[in-house]
Amino acid sequence: MKKNLLAFVVCLLAISAVTAYGQMIKRTDAIWARTTTNPITLDGKLNEADWAKAESLQVKFGVDNGMPGSGYNTDGWPVTPTDPINATVKFLVNGDSLYIALIAKDSSIGAGKWPGPAQWEGVLMRIINKASTNRPAPASEIFYAWCSEDWADPATAKVGAMPGYLGAYSGNNRWTDSSNGVLKAQIWDAMTTVDGLTNADSIIDKGYVMEFKINLKFFGYNAKATAGDIVVTSLAIYDADWQWYRGADTVKNRFAINKAWVQCPWSNNNSNGHLNVCVNPSVTTTSGALPTVAPDLVIPGAGSYAAPVFDGKLDDAVWQNASVGKLLMRYGSSTIRNAYPGAMAYLSGQYQPQVNGGLAAVTDADTATVKYFYKGDTLYLGFNVKDKVVQSIPGTMDRWDGFRVTLTSRDSRNGDSVLNVRSLAFILDSAGNAMRMEDLYTKGGWDSTGAAVQVKTALNTGTTVDTLGLTADKGYTAEMKINLRQFGYPAGRGDGVLFLGVTYFDGDSFDPWTSSYGTRSWFGRETAGNDGGAWMWMDPTTALSVSQNGAATPKEFKLYGNYPNPFNPTTNIKFSLPQTTEVTLQVFDVLGRLVATQSLGVRQPGDQEVAFNASRFASGVYTYRLRTAANQVVVGRMMLVK
Repeated sequence: MKKNLLAFVVCLLAISAVTAYGQMIKRTDAIWARTTTNPITLDGKLNEADWAKAESLQVKFGVDNGMPGSGYNTDGWPVTPTDPINATVKFLVNGDSLYIALIAKDSSIGAGKWPGPAQWEGVLMRIINKASTNRPAPASEIFYAWCSEDWADPATAKVGAMPGYLGAYSGNNRWTDSSNGVLKAQIWDAMTTVDGLTNADSIIDKGYVMEFKINLKFFGYNAKATAGDIVVTSLAIYDADWQWYRGADTVKNRFAINKAWVQCPWSNNNSNGHLNVCVNPSVTTTSGALPTVAPDLVIPGAGSYAAPVFDGKLDDAVWQNASVGKLLMRYGSSTIRNAYPGAMAYLSGQYQPQVNGGLAAVTDADTATVKYFYKGDTLYLGFNVKDKVVQSIPGTMDRWDGFRVTLTSRDSRNGDSVLNVRSLAFILDSAGNAMRMEDLYTKGGWDSTGAAVQVKTALNTGTTVDTLGLTADKGYTAEMKINLRQFGYPAGRGDGVLFLGVTYFDGDSFDPWTSSYGTRSWFGRETAGNDGGAWMWMDPTTALSVSQNGAATPKEFKLYGNYPNPFNPTTNIKFSLPQTTEVTLQVFDVLGRLVATQSLGVRQPGDQEVAFNASRFASGVYTYRLRTAANQVVVGRMMLVK
């Protein structure tokens, strides 16, 4: 009877999990790497049975290999490839190692040179190095290819040659040279088998298999953690065909180049996407169905609320709702940045440029709050900035006061077949009004007519716009209204998936001028050309409720518990606040180890409810703790059953 009851509970929880994100399309920027304890021999043969159980993705030339940053091109070569890229990529985890297998069909395999186009073939990967203290975290290169340039490996052009180990952690002495005390060959290694003969077009090849072994621990990942981890990476395949023609082939002039990639074609962060490789010790080759990969952020619907009066102020009832989406931004706050979900914690960052020839001390780094919800086909963003020095210097980005929102279009692509990203920037003019910049520029920008995006600003009482900082200001607010139909979304919000980043500009000027400075901090993606667009979902099942604002203000900080409990993988935590304060959620496993920290933003007085997603956690009992800015703490327990 108990077994039947448990089965019923597990089934019910599974249904609720499907309901939570079941209407969202499967994330095309994420894949699971199942864990195995069986040994894997790095030989390029893939003889182990676990490879047949591994999750895989397809990479092909001429097709969309996954939103938002995947693409393909011929590197400018004006010949359509007759043998385009067609590959399968698989993922497994064993211990601290991520194994990647690439099975490529290819009729002409071998090395070539640069300068462009890229006349070589192989794999160029990047992996975000979480072990670095820099934010955004830098990208590390893994380059394994037939590339016969002098700086690379000319030997890869010999008949029958295998790929060369190239990039930062390779070289001829990779088994004796080390980086941070680890042999380069132990940071990443690879082996290849070829069905054919490389660098000889007189023999028609059939393809090759590459097998990679990547040391996750070296790059700051913990595949053994109870809560799991997300490896932030990307993969590009380069292919150059028929460049060794010697006369035996009767088909001439068919040399062709093509490349295709999953999220990023290079080894740096200057691209539009990343691949989230999810790892968890409980997700194994025998564990069955995979957990759902949740969105980075959920955008609530307005429900029965009327659209706000569009005046730049955030005093409408919908903006004051306790459950409206909130994102905190603050220069110099690693606490806020580290609480961003998933890869956003490592791709988000900050920068202080030189102003007046130097770097002055940042004396005013107040928290900015970005609120969000959607209604119909319109996305609403609200900005609340408690800036003590509000200024207008439009000439240089380094002195701006304002915001940039980067939003991916769904109906247009660039020359790399990647979805275009629009840069929706505004700053304050000398009167405190919104000055449209970048793609919103009123003199010829993409949305110069305001058909897609509208912006309004409002100065708080006590704020004057100047460049001297003589009196303390009270900040400003702003509203942005985005017509998603203009970004390629069909009526009814389409699939509801957005790719978005936010940059906060804060320029402060003083007398003396040597104390002036400018800062910018960003959530996910700094500019339209950078990686980091968050996978956000306009959830039709999450609607703001008018009743959330009607209750009397509670007298104490109180926890009402979480529901459902047990749960899988999402539960709702309900609590009340007697005053406005910033709240942080911490989750601990049964051993008392901190496994998750999540900023819940600045919350208004009243009853509150937040969703917590544990899709990366193993089954078990967890303790959670809510803490206010004044160090008030409430504690609860929840049970995850998978």
